[in-house]
Amino acid sequence: MTGAAHRGEAMIIAKHSPPTRRRSRCNGHHTVPPVEALSQRIARLRIERGYSVCELAAQAGTVPCVIHELEAGKPADKRILPALAAALGVPYCRLLCGDHDCAERACVPARATQ
Repeated sequence: MTGAAHRGEAMIIAKHSPPTRRRSRCNGHHTVPPVEALSQRIARLRIERGYSVCELAAQAGTVPCVIHELEAGKPADKRILPALAAALGVPYCRLLCGDHDCAERACVPARATQ
């Protein structure tokens, strides 16, 4: 009996092998992780262009605390984003969505392109 129980345990262990790496699922659908958070993207672009927070705020026509809040991921006035994109020298869509093909992810509504 102990031999049979031992074999039964071995079969159970074999059934529960470690899972392989797969994409995470949400309600049966594959989810794609975000490329980069907006706050991280703003900070990265600012540093790449050599701006301080105060310099970027002056270029965008706002105050430094707004830039700090955006880079920290805190709620801030998002109406500054088009001016911020212009100050950083990137298209507005690239600032919001990162480096990807806009037609592929459809981040720009169809009515905005007409």
